[in-house]
Amino acid sequence: MREQVLFIVIVAIIIGLISGCIHPGFPQAQPSPSPSPPPTQAIPLAIHLNATPSRYSPVMSSTIGIRLTPVNTSGIIPLGALFTWETTFGSFYHWGPPDFKVVELGALYTGDQEPVYWSYFSEHGEKERKPVTITLTVQEPATGKVIANASLRIGWEPPDSFTAVVENSG
Repeated sequence: MREQVLFIVIVAIIIGLISGCIHPGFPQAQPSPSPSPPPTQAIPLAIHLNATPSRYSPVMSSTIGIRLTPVNTSGIIPLGALFTWETTFGSFYHWGPPDFKVVELGALYTGDQEPVYWSYFSEHGEKERKPVTITLTVQEPATGKVIANASLRIGWEPPDSFTAVVENSG
């Protein structure tokens, strides 16, 4: 009797397995196709110039000039982008690790996203100074297409002094 029960159980299991293979369970719902994402639009690059200190004189021993740092306020800067600095008076400098040597870059300089310093040497006998305009142009490396601009204005306090004052940036 025990063998008969065991035989019936085994046959029932086999029949259950076979019927499950022949007649699959309930059909599963197919996922509905999701709509494709909207095309991405490039966010225009916007650059702001951070200038420190806001007042500078060549007699200051704490810095070699006004440190100018490009700050990305929107968009993506392409790898290898060209940063071109230009000033109407004075010169740009590099100063920093590893050796902290001062390297003059000139009044027109193209480099990478690293900060630069702006400073000046007074001309002998010069009187009143004109305001200084510093511009930064960012270009795509492959095409040279301009993708961002920023500018900074530096005045003098008072106009015949040696103290440069950052008036605005943008």
